[in-house]
Amino acid sequence: MFLAVIVPEVTRAPRDDIRASERLLRALQKGEIVAFTSVMALAEIRWVFEREKKPGFDIVRATLEDGFAGHLTILPVDADLAVMSAIHRRRYYSRNNPFSYNDGIFLATALRTGTSALVTTDPHLLHVSEVSALRPSAFPSELHTSRT
Repeated sequence: MFLAVIVPEVTRAPRDDIRASERLLRALQKGEIVAFTSVMALAEIRWVFEREKKPGFDIVRATLEDGFAGHLTILPVDADLAVMSAIHRRRYYSRNNPFSYNDGIFLATALRTGTSALVTTDPHLLHVSEVSALRPSAFPSELHTSRT
């Protein structure tokens, strides 16, 4: 989802997913939603910046790490997440679905945090059964937050 906003010209995400990702990031910045991701998101984003020879990764990193006022938590990969990643990869990997260790880490991170939805443009993650996975464009346009 982050790549769809940060470098939309190199993502394969449809325009409606790019617009929805922008909306979700604005909601995250305002604190209307909270989100969790793996530190591996930084690795994937850095890889795209390197591949495309684009400047600006440090600004993107600082924004992701500090720019969402506590509404985005970036979790490290520990031994348990790494092991769970391999289990998920074994379950979902096939010649037609090259589910990676990174995909497994994102899934394991979602499960660890108890998230209500895994929002992604990654086709390998959209068909997992352990958590509700949806494209950014499928995320409700009206965000309802509960206040106690």
